[in-house]
Amino acid sequence: MSRKRRSRPVPVLAHTPESASASALESALTPDVASMVGLITAGAVDAHLPLLTRTIQQRHRQVREKDAQRAMAAVPLGARVRINRTAVPQYLRGTTGTVTGFTGRKVEILLDRSHGRCGSCLVRVGPLSVDVLDPG
Repeated sequence: MSRKRRSRPVPVLAHTPESASASALESALTPDVASMVGLITAGAVDAHLPLLTRTIQQRHRQVREKDAQRAMAAVPLGARVRINRTAVPQYLRGTTGTVTGFTGRKVEILLDRSHGRCGSCLVRVGPLSVDVLDPG
C-alpha cells in the first residue's frame, strides 16, 4: 500500500462567482439596503456585528415559522402529497402518500409504499417539505 497521502477534494461551487452574483444583487437593492450593506462591507459597524447577526437570525427564524404556518394551513387532511427535495432524510424525497394528521409542527403522511427505514409507512415531515398533489 502506498504511503502517499490523498489530496483534499476540491469543493464544487454551487453558485455563480462572487463578482457576478454581487453585481446582480447590487442592482436589485433599495437605497436603504445598499447603504447598510456598504457600511457592513466597509467595516463601519464591526463593533455591532454580533447584534446584527442575532437580529438577522431571529428575523429569519420568524419568517421561516410564518412560511411553515402558511404551508401547514394549505395542506388539508386527506390530501394526496409528494415529499419534496427539502425533506430530511433524503430517501423520503419524491415519495407520495396521504395526509393522515398533524402533530405539533409536523404533517403525518401515510406513504403509498414503504421506503428506507420506515417500516410502518407513517412519517412526519415539516409542512415546507410537502407539495400537495390532490387536495382530496
